[in-house]
Amino acid sequence: MLAVRAYQRALTKRPLITQMCSAGILAGSGDVIAQLAVEKRKLKNYDLIRTGRFFVLGSCYVAPVLFRWFRILERIPGNPKVAPLVRLAVDQIAFAPCLLSGFLINLRILEGNSPKESFDHWKKEFKGYMLASWKVWPMVQLVNFYLVPLQYRILVVQTVALFWNTYIAYRTQKPPDEYYEPY
Repeated sequence: MLAVRAYQRALTKRPLITQMCSAGILAGSGDVIAQLAVEKRKLKNYDLIRTGRFFVLGSCYVAPVLFRWFRILERIPGNPKVAPLVRLAVDQIAFAPCLLSGFLINLRILEGNSPKESFDHWKKEFKGYMLASWKVWPMVQLVNFYLVPLQYRILVVQTVALFWNTYIAYRTQKPPDEYYEPY
């Protein structure tokens, strides 16, 4: 309970920094799980730089963007029973493709690809990732928008993203001809 209280105090005093740290740790942890549990790498073959890329993307890209985005969505007026559905539609139709695109392109750039090469990767992999995303995130966001207070929404998203990041970390390491999964 002491850790929960400390986290709540940090959220109150420095919400963005706290959420950036949480998101970075959870995104990096997704890659750790991907490498050690899914890919079954030994520690001698562990790619710490890859985990660092996920940490950086979670903390410096995803968290700040979501921090602002959730506040924008909260301004959508309406009946408390209907407004979360409108938020969900706007989030999944307008925002999710942009967030995912930025994540994938930035990941490839952090891997050392040029912007053009990163965009070429994106063209090959985006559709599969977006379809997978829509199998996970609409239900998470529905619960988030109906039940979770604004200051905890990024934590909810990043906790679920632990599993999503494990999937992304694993899939993005596949050769280009394996990008597509049957959906």
